[in-house]
Amino acid sequence: MTIKYQNGQTAEAVILSRTDTAMRVILRSSDDVLALSLLSGTWVTEDCEPVAIEFAVRHTAEVLNEEDFICSKDLAAHLIHLLLTDSSEDEIEPAPEVHAAAPDRKLSAAARIA
Repeated sequence: MTIKYQNGQTAEAVILSRTDTAMRVILRSSDDVLALSLLSGTWVTEDCEPVAIEFAVRHTAEVLNEEDFICSKDLAAHLIHLLLTDSSEDEIEPAPEVHAAAPDRKLSAAARIA
């Protein structure tokens, strides 16, 4: 978000908390937290200085397809192995190689978990 002061100065800030009538922000160039209050429809600083607030406009993200979320069978088998053994990746050996079935056949449950 951008805070515009009456003297023309602007500051970039990040919202820490917000209610209908109060907002706490941290300025990007500072470690100080700024408290703003909404009085009669105007945001004001702790020193009662009116400020204009501009919120960043979020752009629509690209449309993702199902294929964007599909991992290889080897990776899936390795991750399932980690889940079933309740181990971290650092503590176990790499999962055994999984042999893919023919394209027109599905893997058995045992092959998917192996």
